[in-house]
Amino acid sequence: MSENQVITPEQLEEYMQGLYAKSKVAQKKFEREFTTNRRVDEVLRAIGMKTCEYAEELCTDALNETKMGNVNDKMSKLKGIVFGQWAICKGQNTVDYEDSPLEPGIKILYKPMGVIGCVMPSTNPVAPIIGNAMMALKGRNSVIIAPHPMSVRLSVKMVKLLREALESVGAPADLIQCISEEYASREATNLMMSTCDACISTGGAGRVKAAYSSGKPAFGVGQGNVQEIVDLGISDAELERQATLCVAHRAKDNGVPCAGAQTVHIHAQQLEQWKGYMQEHGAFLIDKDEDIAALRALVFPDGGTKLNRAVVGKFPYQVGEMCGLNIPETAKIMLVKNQAWGEAEVLCREILFPIVRYTVYEKFEDAVDRAVANLEVEGAGHTSTLWTTNDDHVEYAAKRIPVGRFHINQPTMGGRIPIITSITIGCGTWGGNSVSENLTFRHLLNKTRVTREISGTQPWYCTDWDNFEKFNPLAE
Repeated sequence: MSENQVITPEQLEEYMQGLYAKSKVAQKKFEREFTTNRRVDEVLRAIGMKTCEYAEELCTDALNETKMGNVNDKMSKLKGIVFGQWAICKGQNTVDYEDSPLEPGIKILYKPMGVIGCVMPSTNPVAPIIGNAMMALKGRNSVIIAPHPMSVRLSVKMVKLLREALESVGAPADLIQCISEEYASREATNLMMSTCDACISTGGAGRVKAAYSSGKPAFGVGQGNVQEIVDLGISDAELERQATLCVAHRAKDNGVPCAGAQTVHIHAQQLEQWKGYMQEHGAFLIDKDEDIAALRALVFPDGGTKLNRAVVGKFPYQVGEMCGLNIPETAKIMLVKNQAWGEAEVLCREILFPIVRYTVYEKFEDAVDRAVANLEVEGAGHTSTLWTTNDDHVEYAAKRIPVGRFHINQPTMGGRIPIITSITIGCGTWGGNSVSENLTFRHLLNKTRVTREISGTQPWYCTDWDNFEKFNPLAE
């Protein structure tokens, strides 16, 4: 087909059905022939090692194609996902029977979902391919990658490498396929989602919504708009630690990752000391009203709420050049004064370059309310952090802030967080998602319950209504 030839809906349908048919054949062969957990793990090991071998080249290609982020941070995230998925998956059972922990007399047999369609984002086109592929293949599924048009060449190249790795361990190459550069489009992505047996969308809000509207089971991510509350009473050392980590993690990949802090709520008594720490570790302070207005007009043009894609993944000095601010190239992030929140300030939304906004509070409850207001506009369900020595404040904030991940005295991203590593961060109904936890291979399995009759009374069957403590509304 020539470069300028328009692809008809009929041609696109034929192409997608062809991809699906090949994927299904490969998946069935995988399920039929790879019947031990060790054998399945060999497949994951092969594609993970191939990705790490070409990590620098792939991340360089991603930067050249998308013009977002930086190579070193992309490599760090990529290897973190690969090694994290390997640690989670290796040795885990997705093949043999297991006793059901809550159902006596029942054994569970895991089976694949089938062909998993995976929608890729433009901001981070490398890590989601291998992250989703490892999750899906652990359950003996196959995958079809729908690349973002901004990163299609990188996606095609990476999938080619992964297919080579599959063949090296005797697995069908068609377990991983990618929509070609010729066909890659929004229409192709939509058709893939409605054709596959299930889909995962790590794209933007529109792509996630489309996935849930595809008519097939879907898993999506929510927007990040991470809130950090710094409570009065933490030590100077801990305050500096928070500032150091806040700057370092928000600067990662030029602010593209969704898990970096967006707004910090700082107590008035700690403000000056905290700003000093932030600036010492690389933050450039913007606190003049006219400068904030110029930045606001650039990031959200024409008084709207749609992020200007020209700023995504750019260094602070580059953003400064766009709006007339003289920011040194040494600056790691922008630190912007922001005393409005929620719907009253568009700069409280998720912004995908290295910027942290801060608000100053007097009462802890006000800080929580402001964090909630920001999340209700954008980012509910994702992640927040509280730095505190007050357990009552932990309890208060955890019950009120609508997120799936609430971290105490630790950053919102990084390798020491004790939550299962995933490239797909579910945000529950708060974020329009089906799960409120990190997606793993266990979500991509069907389960057959094999039952045998048991004698005696069913353990879950009870007719004793009196065996219940009566509720007394007048009791203290």
